Amino acid sequence: MRSILTTLCFLISLQLSAQTNRPKIGCKDANLLVQASELKESLLKQGFEVINDAMLSMDSREDFPIVTRMQAGAFYQIVMIGNTRSKRMNLSLYGPDQQPLIQKEQQPLHQTSNVISFSFSPSLNGDHTFMLSQTMKQELLKFKGKETICGSFCILRLKKASK
Repeated sequence: MRSILTTLCFLISLQLSAQTNRPKIGCKDANLLVQASELKESLLKQGFEVINDAMLSMDSREDFPIVTRMQAGAFYQIVMIGNTRSKRMNLSLYGPDQQPLIQKEQQPLHQTSNVISFSFSPSLNGDHTFMLSQTMKQELLKFKGKETICGSFCILRLKKASK
């Protein structure tokens, strides 16, 4: 009986631990939300439609995976907006075969932009994996410990012309 209880406690602690380490969707950063909304609105006016859109709570230096089904030959616009205090932002895209397709980096503290944006047209149908990460400036982390960083990620697809 005692071994069953010990096993049950162990399994519950594993489940709780796994839940606390999962990336989280939803964060609040008014400036980031305005920036993301303006950029998205501009792309919508150019004929794009939103496929995925989320504000993300990210831990510094931790990958945030997003899997999206994409269609071969469709034209997509990928947009990641990071915290302006981030030392580095990374976005990597992997195809359905898990081969790396695109890797982008931005350094908001040293460059003028906190946006990674690019067009993409997949050659294969299937699930594509995006790995997003941000790294906070080390001095900020010394005082605050492990900080969650708000970010925005959006995938838009160009609408097909109606006949």
